[in-house]
Amino acid sequence: MSSSRNKFQASNLAPFPDKAKQKPGSDFYMKCPYDDSHCLLPSRFAWHLTRCARNHTNSGIIRCPFNDTHLLQRYEMPEHVLNCPNRRDFVRFLQPDALPPEEPRPSTVDLVESSENWDDEPPAATYDPKEYCEKNLIIRQLVGAMRRTFRELERNRFQQIMQGKK
Repeated sequence: MSSSRNKFQASNLAPFPDKAKQKPGSDFYMKCPYDDSHCLLPSRFAWHLTRCARNHTNSGIIRCPFNDTHLLQRYEMPEHVLNCPNRRDFVRFLQPDALPPEEPRPSTVDLVESSENWDDEPPAATYDPKEYCEKNLIIRQLVGAMRRTFRELERNRFQQIMQGKK
């Protein structure tokens, strides 16, 4: 097994240029740590790893506890766990006061001032779908034993509506 394969990290491709390819007219492709012939888009990488791991159960590759897309050999894991870029999130969860707070991101949404207040508008009648269907030519169906009676009532309702519109 090659040494570049043992040092694979999905979240940081810069130190491992042999693990990513740039194909003309396409996005970055990542190589699977289980099989070098598998080239994947980063968006499909995590899904592929779960599928490919089933076929390579004896590969000796284990997952990082902080990021499931970090796959390394067992002997490399202690060093990786200490330096994993995703470890910071775990430490922040365990000890929220130990690390400095993350700087808030500026809002990308522009707030629009409006003089409109929906509470000041006059109340509107509530929509009743059953009442609307009874007053208009809308076909309704009843399921069950009362179907024959319901159909007769519907015929009478349609006739009354049609006579009222003439």
